Amino acid sequence: MNACWSYSGRVISNGQNLSIGTGCGYIATVEHEFLHALGFYHEQSRYDRDDYVTIQFENILEDKKNNFRIVGSDESTTHGVPYDYLSVMHYGKDDFTNGNGSTIITKDPKFQNLIGQRVEMSTSDVQELNLLYKCTQRGRERNREGTRAR
Repeated sequence: MNACWSYSGRVISNGQNLSIGTGCGYIATVEHEFLHALGFYHEQSRYDRDDYVTIQFENILEDKKNNFRIVGSDESTTHGVPYDYLSVMHYGKDDFTNGNGSTIITKDPKFQNLIGQRVEMSTSDVQELNLLYKCTQRGRERNREGTRAR
């Protein structure tokens, strides 16, 4: 394996293919791929993304343009979590560039060099994951108690 990838969500009923190959040796890269498997799309694919970033399609490699499609609200939800420039699910400013310039321009310039971070899941990533799977503080406490009892 020499790639990092996952389908978004459960697409195969008896298992989920996920690739954590060469070049995927960062915790945040693994988190990124697992979040895909858990149902997350890229942050810049949100249906409200045009309020926060401009996609420079003329600078994207032709066979990678599909990675920048908007995922409609009929396919995905934000769970009311605001757009997150620091999401581990956000592409970097030059991802899939054809060499003619950046592929993503943030509308708030202070985030231009921060998008695409692969340090760790952001607070908003964790919040959205908890909302998606209906995790609550009380539920986490029950899980800890159940784990201790075993």
